[in-house]
Amino acid sequence: MEQLEDAKSRKLDGTCIRTTRIFWKLLVAPWRLLFAFVPPYQIANGWPAFICSLIFISGIAYGVTQLTDLISCVTGISPFVIAFTALAAGTSWPDLVASKIAAERQLTADSAIANITCSNSVNIYIGIGVPWLIDTLYNFVAFKEPLRIQNAKGLSFSLLIFFATSVGCIGVLVFRRVTLGAELGGPRLWAWVTSVYFVFLWLVFVVLSSLKVSAII
Repeated sequence: MEQLEDAKSRKLDGTCIRTTRIFWKLLVAPWRLLFAFVPPYQIANGWPAFICSLIFISGIAYGVTQLTDLISCVTGISPFVIAFTALAAGTSWPDLVASKIAAERQLTADSAIANITCSNSVNIYIGIGVPWLIDTLYNFVAFKEPLRIQNAKGLSFSLLIFFATSVGCIGVLVFRRVTLGAELGGPRLWAWVTSVYFVFLWLVFVVLSSLKVSAII
């Protein structure tokens, strides 16, 4: 009887695994087909592959922003709230994976933390700075007026909350260095406490910023 149950259990597990694999292959099939058009990296020292990858990523980013606008229109949720939550989490997922791999493979936490800080620096200084410069020049040439932010108060408030939560985050890293001798890892209890605290800081930022742009506070 036990052998029969074990056989049924193994069969059920095998079915679940096959179903998961089929679902995953169907999910990634369009992306594999799209990026199959990227030239091999052996050509011209990889520059064509790099340029094509940037073009495809830019196209995907544009599609995501359009999808965000559609979701906002259908659900009635402010696009700023969607940007604070789903869009930000989706674009930060690669950073999370890269930091996780770096933390597991490196002897120190330098690579994991540097990846996060440097990627956000690129997002702020280049991802915002370059389009802002282009739009500012266009407004100056076409309309003879500077570029204005419609929701300046909401942006200022969000930046203030971001700065405050960043100070709290860096303070914890310094505290862990002094007390535990390491920014990441350590005793499992402290690792979980730190993780929950960081998630709490993110929730504080999202909730307060969303309430501000929704004119609730």
